[in-house]
Parts: sequence; structure tokens; C-alpha cells
Amino acid sequence: MSIASSLPRDLSGLKIEGTDLTDGETQVLRLLARGLTRREVGSRLNKSEETVKALSKTCRSRLRARNTTHAVAIAVSLDLI
Repeated sequence: MSIASSLPRDLSGLKIEGTDLTDGETQVLRLLARGLTRREVGSRLNKSEETVKALSKTCRSRLRARNTTHAVAIAVSLDLI
């Protein structure tokens, strides 16, 4: 099953409870969406790789995503990033 197939076709008006991401979480997801590694994201944001890992984990949880790629897809679909 692809990530796209797991999302509803029409996301207009969709609001997942608790999807308000912090600025740090949004920055991390944006950079991960560009294909940067956690180490590269950390370097850009002056954060440790472990902090980036924790932030991406929080994003996955808030967005109820199976993995980081899924979290990015959901965030893009909901115009969060």
C-alpha cells in the first residue's frame, strides 16, 4: 500500500485533532521533505541529530503517521509545511 493511497482523496476541511505543529517540528519536516538526513537537518538548525529524531517522532505521533515519509505526506496534504 502506498502512502498516497492511505490518504483520503479530498483533504479539504480535514482537521486532525492535535496537528498544530511547533515551529521546530515544522522546520524539521520541511527539511526532511527536501530529502535532508537527520544529521543535515540538525546541522542546518543547530540541533543535535537526537533532537531532530525526537522532533520527527513527535510529528509522526501528532499526525498519526506510520513513518516520517508518511508524516511529510500528511503535513503537505494539510498545508502544514
